[in-house]
Amino acid sequence: MGRSRKKNRRSRSRKGIRLFNVKQVKMAVQQNGSRILLGIAAIAVSVYFIMSMNSFLFASEYFKVTEIEVIDKYQDEIEYPIARIKDNPNIFKVNLDKISKNLEREYSNIQKAIVKRILPNKLKIEILRRSPVAQIALSAENGKKKFYFFSVNDDSYILANLGVRPKRKLPIIYGTELNVNDIEVGRSYEDSNLGRAVSLINELKSTGFLKRYKITKLDVTNVRSMSFFIKNRLEVKIGDRDWRRRIANLTSILQNMDISEHEYIDLRFKEIVFGKKNDEK
Repeated sequence: MGRSRKKNRRSRSRKGIRLFNVKQVKMAVQQNGSRILLGIAAIAVSVYFIMSMNSFLFASEYFKVTEIEVIDKYQDEIEYPIARIKDNPNIFKVNLDKISKNLEREYSNIQKAIVKRILPNKLKIEILRRSPVAQIALSAENGKKKFYFFSVNDDSYILANLGVRPKRKLPIIYGTELNVNDIEVGRSYEDSNLGRAVSLINELKSTGFLKRYKITKLDVTNVRSMSFFIKNRLEVKIGDRDWRRRIANLTSILQNMDISEHEYIDLRFKEIVFGKKNDEK
């Protein structure tokens, strides 16, 4: 019984496979010759079309880049001349990612450069800038009371050397312990005292405090005693922890307080301390 079943299975499987001999193949070709020729012709035409299209796209002057548009809201907007892509002027051969990375590497305050093709012959570069939130003051090497200022963004990323004149609208951070000779534009100092100061600025911004009050400077010489100044008049000693609660308490206090006098507020203890400001920056 087992052998007969195996034979039946084999015979069934053979029935499902149709074999052709040479004579049958010749007959099939003769009967369907026109269809086969049409198929071959269609393939040939397709190959020719693809090759011609490829030649047109990559060799035609029609797709040669003749314009580069840079969209940059920054005051000193950058330029990207066509000469920089002279090796690959064809719009389909231009390496968009390479242009983007080159710009981000060359300009420290560019966070992202988005490059797009605008057919037939135009490149569009959109620049997204890192916005400064503060500036750090670094003393000169010779020990003189002269500071050099560097702008920094909300990631503690050094954006630019501002020279000896600070920007008016940016708060100044003192006491970062960074050296003017070692500071690098284009580098992040998130793990330093600068990083803590920037984190405090970000917290003040997220709570809405900066919309009501102008912060003019911060002192991070001692992180545990970290403080900031409102309009260069009121020093707020906030420390290095529990910022959100302390900022909320400060906001309530300032609503009923005249800050025109030179006073300080110490928020580091359970009982808030008020007193005369002893140190001037």
